Amino acid sequence: MTHTKAPITAEDTIRSWAGAVAACDIEAVCYADPLLVFDVVGQLQREGKALYRRAWEDEFFPWHGGTGKFALRELSVHAGGDIAFATGLLDCGGTEDGRPVEYTLRLTLGLTRTPDGWRIVHEHSSEPMPFDEKVEG
Repeated sequence: MTHTKAPITAEDTIRSWAGAVAACDIEAVCYADPLLVFDVVGQLQREGKALYRRAWEDEFFPWHGGTGKFALRELSVHAGGDIAFATGLLDCGGTEDGRPVEYTLRLTLGLTRTPDGWRIVHEHSSEPMPFDEKVEG
């Protein structure tokens, strides 16, 4: 993915991030370091840009295949000063056991403004857990 200009607003950064993920373009994903991620799969939390980069490359991008779905909707961004947060829904699609699958996730992002523009410093994605299923603990 080639960018002609740096994202101006926090929302621009988020939309650029989503486009980069959809294109499996790891170099264009706009994370800061330090970074804290609560992801829907894998570890309970991941800290640091390098660790999460490997998660994209080793887990999500192979599942997504570059042709799957990664689309934001109902995005709401609140920015003030050098801090912003955003909420929305994220439609993801990929392949499991040779079959196409899609999930809708809840997404919350925290951003900070740096000299290079807005950067994501926290990502939390989740999906509702059905209460009719017993969770062993």
